Amino acid sequence: MRIPPLYHRKGYQRFFAGVAIGFIIGWAFFLFQGGLAHERLIHKIAKLQADIIDYKKKNEILTSDDEKANEELAKKFKLHEINVRFSNTSSDKLSNLTKLHLTKAVEDDLEHLIGEDTETIAKSHALLVQAIENKPFELDDEQKYEVKIDHLYLYTGILRIYISARAVE
Repeated sequence: MRIPPLYHRKGYQRFFAGVAIGFIIGWAFFLFQGGLAHERLIHKIAKLQADIIDYKKKNEILTSDDEKANEELAKKFKLHEINVRFSNTSSDKLSNLTKLHLTKAVEDDLEHLIGEDTETIAKSHALLVQAIENKPFELDDEQKYEVKIDHLYLYTGILRIYISARAVE
């Protein structure tokens, strides 16, 4: 079977030439518009990347400022609780009520330290120990007690003191 000789007719030649030229023009238009859209997107991405870099720099500055403020705050941390407990070594002869009154008396004596900087308390712990050990504590039963500090711990905001006591004649 033979293909009809359509290429001899001028109408078909113009039609196929128009289709080819239209295809080329359409392809050029598509490339031009796609290139413009791509260029706009590249410009937008570059702008957003610059914004991200700026925000990261600002974030680093702010976090470094926050870290510096936190370090200064940690240095200036305040005491908010005082716990006094009896160690088990030499205080077994005292009654529980006497132990309770002595712990309350020592806590009341140290109450002025609440709200002070822990750094200041840590520097003056020797003075704190001497102030408690040299003071005779007198309870309701007219008996005086001498308190000795066995251990003194200063946590973040908590002062924990382990004491032992004995009656003074």
